Amino acid sequence: MDKSNIPNFTYPHWGRALGLIIIAMGIAIFTYRIIEFGIVDLHGASFPFAMGLMIIFFSRQRDFDERIAYLKFKSLAASIPLAAIIAMLINYSQNFVEYSIETDSWFSISAFQYLSIVMILALGWFHYLKIKE
Repeated sequence: MDKSNIPNFTYPHWGRALGLIIIAMGIAIFTYRIIEFGIVDLHGASFPFAMGLMIIFFSRQRDFDERIAYLKFKSLAASIPLAAIIAMLINYSQNFVEYSIETDSWFSISAFQYLSIVMILALGWFHYLKIKE
C-alpha cells in the first residue's frame, strides 16, 4: 500500500490511551475543585478535555488507510460549522436569560469549550461513518 497520500501529522495509535489519560486527569482536577473549593470550573476543565479529544481524534487507527483519513476529514469538516451553530445558540440562550444590564456582563463559551464540542461531534460522526460504510 502506498502511504504517500496518507497525512503524516497524525499521532501513533497509542495516542488514544494518552488522550484518555489526559481526559481522566482533567476530570479528576474538575472533581477536586468541586469537592475542595465548591467551584464548578467548566473553563478550566475544557482545556484537558479538548486536548485529550484532539489527541484521540488525530491518532492513527490500527487499520489506518486512505478511507479512514477521508472519513476523519469528512467528519471534521462537518463538525466545525455544526459546533459553531451550537456555540452561537448556547451564547444566545445564556445571554438572553442571564444578561444583566447592571453588570453589563455577557456570557461566552471559551475556545476550548468550542474545541471540545467540535471534537465530540467529529469523533461521533467519524465512528458513525466508519460503521455505516
